[in-house]
Amino acid sequence: MTRKPRPAVNPNTSHSLITAKAHLCGWAIATCPTYTEGVTELALTRDDWKIFVGFQAGTAFAAAILYPGQTHPAGILSLGLLTRYLRGNRKQMSAFRRGQRVIVGDQAGVVQDIIPDDEVKVRLIVVYDGGGVGEPYTTHVRAEEEAPV
Repeated sequence: MTRKPRPAVNPNTSHSLITAKAHLCGWAIATCPTYTEGVTELALTRDDWKIFVGFQAGTAFAAAILYPGQTHPAGILSLGLLTRYLRGNRKQMSAFRRGQRVIVGDQAGVVQDIIPDDEVKVRLIVVYDGGGVGEPYTTHVRAEEEAPV
């Protein structure tokens, strides 16, 4: 008797694996209405973050991210990075907003992006007033209106 080999499951595109990771990491999962036959869309929500993932035949084909305080998704999120956002440190991901003024050391700037590195660290992309760009961890940044510690 021969066994029929099962195709490998891609963890970046599998509907069941994405929903399992989202559930384990505290994301609320809702199905959104779609306009195309055979396409489903999940809305993943945690705190003020939202991630929309499009599926066709149980396989993810696109994801978009809606940052806290924004009204429209910022753009397409690579499916390879989806797990980083799902597993990103909840407290650090919610500590800052895009467009917020921050202080990093002795420099002031504006948060341009928020990027989880892993389950523990979250980086900000900060455009400094002097014109430079930095990628500090959220633990090294404070909001401009906060008093120094």
